[in-house]
Amino acid sequence: MIQLIKYALTGVINTLVGYGVFWILFTQFNVKAEYANAIGYGIALIFAFGLNKVFVFNQSTFHHGMIPRFILAFLAAFLINQVVLIGLHRFLEIRAEIAQIVAMATYTVLFYLLNKRYVFNERAAHGNP
Repeated sequence: MIQLIKYALTGVINTLVGYGVFWILFTQFNVKAEYANAIGYGIALIFAFGLNKVFVFNQSTFHHGMIPRFILAFLAAFLINQVVLIGLHRFLEIRAEIAQIVAMATYTVLFYLLNKRYVFNERAAHGNP
């Protein structure tokens, strides 16, 4: 339960960073929603790795596969996020600012599960899933 609370706090920080960048780029610089989203997530990703590794999953050690696994987990979650954003915004014509909130929820759940079971899991790191 504590881990979920820590993940939620980390998520708030990442959301503020990612959505803040998205909102500024989209509303102030007229960057397309999907590009603003990608840039926002890219910047938030840097914060996410450190916070998840140390604060959420208490990993004091570092293994060579951790960063590639984190990137793969991010890409999978981000792909789902983009599909939801584009589907809601382009096809259902929901405002991008609202569609992105729904898309972020799907990303959050999937990214947590992947980090817990794949990235910061010692057994998975050593080939024992």
